[in-house]
Amino acid sequence: MDNLIIWITISGYLLLMLFVSLYAKRFIKNSTDFLLAGRNLGIFLTTATLAATHYGGGFILGGAEHGVLSGLGGVWYGFACGLGLLLLGLFLAKPMRALALFTVPEVLEMRYNSRNIRYLSAFLSLTALIGIIGALINGASSVFQVLGIDPLLGAIISTFIFIAYTAASGLWAVALTDFIQVIIGSVGVILATALAFMKVGGMSGISTGLQALQKTNVLPIPADQYFNFGSAGIGTIALILAGTTMYTLIGQDFYQRLFASKNENVAKKGAIISGILLMILSFLPALAGMAALVLSNDPAAIIASPRTAVPELMITVFGSGVGALFLAAILAAVMSTSDSLLTASTSHIVKDFYQTNNPNVSDKKILNLSIWSTIIVGIFALVISLNFDSILTLMVYSYDVYTSGVFIPLVLGLVWKRATKEGALAGMVIGSLVSAGLIWGLELNLFTGLVSGAWEAIYASSALVSLVVMVIVSLMTKPQPINEKLKEAFPKIQ
Repeated sequence: MDNLIIWITISGYLLLMLFVSLYAKRFIKNSTDFLLAGRNLGIFLTTATLAATHYGGGFILGGAEHGVLSGLGGVWYGFACGLGLLLLGLFLAKPMRALALFTVPEVLEMRYNSRNIRYLSAFLSLTALIGIIGALINGASSVFQVLGIDPLLGAIISTFIFIAYTAASGLWAVALTDFIQVIIGSVGVILATALAFMKVGGMSGISTGLQALQKTNVLPIPADQYFNFGSAGIGTIALILAGTTMYTLIGQDFYQRLFASKNENVAKKGAIISGILLMILSFLPALAGMAALVLSNDPAAIIASPRTAVPELMITVFGSGVGALFLAAILAAVMSTSDSLLTASTSHIVKDFYQTNNPNVSDKKILNLSIWSTIIVGIFALVISLNFDSILTLMVYSYDVYTSGVFIPLVLGLVWKRATKEGALAGMVIGSLVSAGLIWGLELNLFTGLVSGAWEAIYASSALVSLVVMVIVSLMTKPQPINEKLKEAFPKIQ
């Protein structure tokens, strides 16, 4: 009976999301409506969709996963998400929105007058986006796992749902569903964490529970380390902060929402508000993971599959009825991030690869290609998700491949007029290759002989390599005139 209530609630919630997407279909008249919601998002929808782009599998389930394994050391990913959005709002949102483009690679082509740079940056971004979607599918499958459903089947179900409503109405559907999902998802996690702490007796109860678990030898770290914000290790924390913040500052999924806002002021305010909101909420998933571990009747199972911590907590605290509603909200929050990434991926395929080579193509064909690209990318991401167990590991890998190649050429190019297309291309190629090489070495366990945290420090250095290469090559080559529209938006590069 309990499982029936849960299934009815989740099915009803997901059907509501599909209904919203069908409602949004009335706003889709052309490809700009599909990809950028007609550049008509107000402050509430802009804020919600920016927050929802982070507030999903990595933020909630990944943060709780680290809360189970390292306690308060699990707050850093969520904090970095908020910090990145705050910095984006303070420094880049307004001038980037003023350019009124579709993609980040368009900005790079405008800055360096190089189609090759646009292609390469779009490829790196698309690779990262697919990897992140894969991580989120991984997270969504954990919700079904709690219900006793095979994770593979859960991954397939969740992928089908978010592909369906994204392909139906594009960014309009994404923005409207994000608004609903962020509210319910936030309320659910806040209430679940608060009630769990009341049930267990607050932080002192968590401490007592962890000390008891330590005697059973199931904890991955000593009980007292769960209250240490540095428990994840300095190297890991530095990697999470750098990679996540840098990605947020250059991620296509975020700029697509900024480009979709009504004007520059809405873009700036939306990014700042969403950043502050996520920084405040960043503590909750880690605390929820700790509470779930203490409250669980089978803590060893939680540790073996920590991504199920929050779904388990929802059912434990609220029961099958109300718990099912919030469980559905968590699932929907995961999918709200996935749909954001799907539309971003579609923008690269349609705008950066196809339309650049077919400038006279009809808008109707672009719209149809956008729909099919959404479907294909979603299926491909599902395949990727089957090869990784950790949500945050796949997300950080994806962030670093992209940021190591693109962050320096984009950001440095917007503040340094001496940057050249040769320098940007060299920095992009070398930075991404170093990152990919380090990931390859990590997966083959080539760094096992290094001291703890050493590989993270090396791993995070790939962007520094990109910086050094770009500066040296730029100084050795001749800069080109800078686009007038870009100079107007970014006066520092004049």
